[in-house]
Amino acid sequence: MKKAFIYLMTILPLTTLAQQIPMFVGTYTNRTESKGIYVYNFDTKTGEASLLSTQESKDPSFLARYNNFVYAANELPGEEGTVSAYSFKDGKLTLLNSLPSGGESPCFVEVHPKGSLLAVANYSGGSAALFDLESNGVLSKRNRLIQHEGKGVDPVRQEKPHVHSAFFSKKGDRLFLQDLGLDQISVFSISKSGNTFSAAEESEDFFTPAGGGPRHIAFDKKEKYLYAILEMTGQIASYKKEGNDWMYQNTYDINPEGFHGQNGGADIKTSPDGKFLYATNRGDANTIATFAIGKDGELKKLANTSVKGRGPRNFNFSPDGNFVLVANQNTNNIVLFSRDAKTGLLTDTGKEISVPAPVCILF
Repeated sequence: MKKAFIYLMTILPLTTLAQQIPMFVGTYTNRTESKGIYVYNFDTKTGEASLLSTQESKDPSFLARYNNFVYAANELPGEEGTVSAYSFKDGKLTLLNSLPSGGESPCFVEVHPKGSLLAVANYSGGSAALFDLESNGVLSKRNRLIQHEGKGVDPVRQEKPHVHSAFFSKKGDRLFLQDLGLDQISVFSISKSGNTFSAAEESEDFFTPAGGGPRHIAFDKKEKYLYAILEMTGQIASYKKEGNDWMYQNTYDINPEGFHGQNGGADIKTSPDGKFLYATNRGDANTIATFAIGKDGELKKLANTSVKGRGPRNFNFSPDGNFVLVANQNTNNIVLFSRDAKTGLLTDTGKEISVPAPVCILF
């Protein structure tokens, strides 16, 4: 009995520590009180978050992580942006290095699944940049700049290319670039030579409904279906993979029935279990929509939930999928929702994190 008690007391601290994980929040610092990147200790059981540290960084509007390295797209409006690399240890970030992003207003960054390549989307520059990464997390060099040309049907929002995001496939064999200005999604095959990854010279392109403006994408669990959130129309365009082609399937409205107002489709993600899809509208609606994903890839709207703030630019799941955290840029708060794994529905927990202009949540 005594041995069992000693064993229990030994593993209890480990159990407590296991439910405490780091959470990183990117913000806008321009004309706000924000300092940069905020690091929290997040309790996966209770949803409580406590501030660990703050890393000064200019407009770190999007974050990515690979092991103990964190990368930020520094937007720097009106000039060429940068991408910055940080190491993470003992609850703090340490700057490793920064490099020019290759274009104005970088708004998205993602690391290849193998950790040796990084992609950045330059919104105002209409380009995407690929960077080699060293094993110690340092940005080595820019190995490719993919520059888009052309314009879309909207003379104001689509006057030129606006690359808004860059997603790698789970296997890392494809790179998807979403261009809001061209209503276009470009797919580049990724190959490896030694320890270096590179993108093919030519892309396979497909298009979203004209004037929609693709912003981000999400996949079902098997990556057979692709869902693109359209910022300008507040819709989701769905596609089915047939061979190497992505065939248009359907379009879904993310807004509540009868909604009339400005659209600002922002973020889209599938739940960790792959059964549900969520999307936010940061326009006049300020809601997060919940959809069930059918076996045929079709979406069924289940609910629209108020985000308890304005400007839900980004959201994320806790790693276990039990919580959804929504970053409301315009009301300086992150709102915590509990998620029912069976129904997919969200419930406001009443818990919020106050932080200036939050625009990216990363675990």
